[in-house]
Amino acid sequence: MNDTFRQLFLFGIAVASPLAGQKQDSGPPIMIKEIGAKLEKLASGYDTVEGPLYDGNGHLLFTDIPNQRVWQLNLKTLETTLFRDETGGANGLAFDLRGRLLMCKQREKSLARLEEDGTETVLLKPTRVGKNKKVYPVGVNDVVVDRKGRIYVTVPGAGSIYLLDSDGGNPRPVISGLKGPNGLMLSPDEKTLYVSEYKEQKLHAYEVDPKNGIASNQQFFAHVKPPSDYGCDGMTVDHLGNLYCAGPHAVRVWNPKGKLLDTIAVPESPTNCAFAGPGSNVLYVTGRKNVFRIRLRTKGVR
Repeated sequence: MNDTFRQLFLFGIAVASPLAGQKQDSGPPIMIKEIGAKLEKLASGYDTVEGPLYDGNGHLLFTDIPNQRVWQLNLKTLETTLFRDETGGANGLAFDLRGRLLMCKQREKSLARLEEDGTETVLLKPTRVGKNKKVYPVGVNDVVVDRKGRIYVTVPGAGSIYLLDSDGGNPRPVISGLKGPNGLMLSPDEKTLYVSEYKEQKLHAYEVDPKNGIASNQQFFAHVKPPSDYGCDGMTVDHLGNLYCAGPHAVRVWNPKGKLLDTIAVPESPTNCAFAGPGSNVLYVTGRKNVFRIRLRTKGVR
């Protein structure tokens, strides 16, 4: 494991995060936002930004999907530089155990890994069988990697979640029957896998078998209302196990039991969010055309 990836997994303290239940937490409210903190607009002028990912070395990577680019934001100077061009419509991003960048390529309908020499390796090109029994390629949307290196990927067009081994091999569907699965995230203890259904504006939680990474026992976690043209999208977690989901016009925060704790309003409906930087207590949010940040009281773990 290289230094960059080690830093990513040492963001915060991994505490227990039980599978979502329906009983509401009656304890005292948790303050999420830092006192006086305001949402700040940083990089701007993009078409559709996504995939915020901290590199552990003071930079935030993010994608501009229609323009097929990955950008790098210096968190100190707030300057942006082009990291990679002609990305095949890269959307969600993650690092594997060796610190290699994984890219969900919307246009090319594949999950690709950026090798150390700059070449790319295609790890997954999922398909679905239509009613006419023809086979159609379908795109991938988001990706998350556990501490053993196993790779989870959402495949909206097939209603599936795929699981790959740490070396990128043996891709297989482990969850099916969803309606447009979009974002996904693991709890800090990696016992729970959260999945969002975009248009349905629903979040689900699955138990994860630590031995093989298989996710099962789907439970409803939360529902965002009222209906909107924008849905539940990318997610992250903090050291308390709270789940942050970019969705219609805001980032919403739930505790591990599914109780809504806070809503962080965003002037444009956000697509994703991630903790980044020293102290890991600043949340970076990708909107439609801009990147925002806000200082919180909690710390990220991924």
